[in-house]
Amino acid sequence: MNLRKDENKLIGKHVFLSGKVVADKVAERIDYLKNNVMLVVAYSDDGWSTLLRDPNDGRLWELIYDDSGSHGAGAPSLIHLTLDNAKNKYKFK
Repeated sequence: MNLRKDENKLIGKHVFLSGKVVADKVAERIDYLKNNVMLVVAYSDDGWSTLLRDPNDGRLWELIYDDSGSHGAGAPSLIHLTLDNAKNKYKFK
């Protein structure tokens, strides 16, 4: 369930199943990582994205919600960021 070294982007989706909108397997994995593995480093000024650190390898990841205008904030995505990119967007030391 942890992030692999060769991964740099996870894109979750919401799908219709039996008449309901549910998270796909990738979105479920992102939710698990966010709640059980990753460490919060910073939040964006607008509050729509979060900078996370993988404690296993120290890499920085941005948690965003695509199609955030939809009900429930849209499906989650985790995208690897370089330290420079993270510092440009988030305020942290």
